[in-house]
Amino acid sequence: MYLFINTSNNKFISLALADAKGKILVYKKIKAEYQQAEKLLTAIEKIIVKYQQEIKKKKFIRREQKFLFPAGFWSQILGIIVVQGPGGFTSLRIGIATANALAWALQIPIVGVEWKKDVMELQDKQLISIGLNKIKKSKKFKQILPKYGSEPNITMKK
Repeated sequence: MYLFINTSNNKFISLALADAKGKILVYKKIKAEYQQAEKLLTAIEKIIVKYQQEIKKKKFIRREQKFLFPAGFWSQILGIIVVQGPGGFTSLRIGIATANALAWALQIPIVGVEWKKDVMELQDKQLISIGLNKIKKSKKFKQILPKYGSEPNITMKK
């Protein structure tokens, strides 16, 4: 399965787990206005736990203890799809840095997808589909860089 991360909007975080055919297994959009750094890893953990709980319900297996990042889960992640822009500087950096770190640590491929503001804002499902097509061609980790979409807004001292 593939992990999708979208922090291009500074008000929300969108996360998903998708299978190789593009079927979204779990999707979560979290309000995180200027709080992506505080909420991103916790949100990833929550969708992992949610997915594991759904699997257990389907298999009718019950476990009373709470689990965090179940053993063997990370080996199921085959790649990461991250939105690389355009978007806010800080929000993009948070999502891309997290995705790069996870992909490097797990030694899995990572691809960046971008939506074009001037054409239309692509929905997350479409971005996942684009990412899956790209990731099938990628066999190893290659760092993703952000695409901000505008020049930096730097103020000068008066």
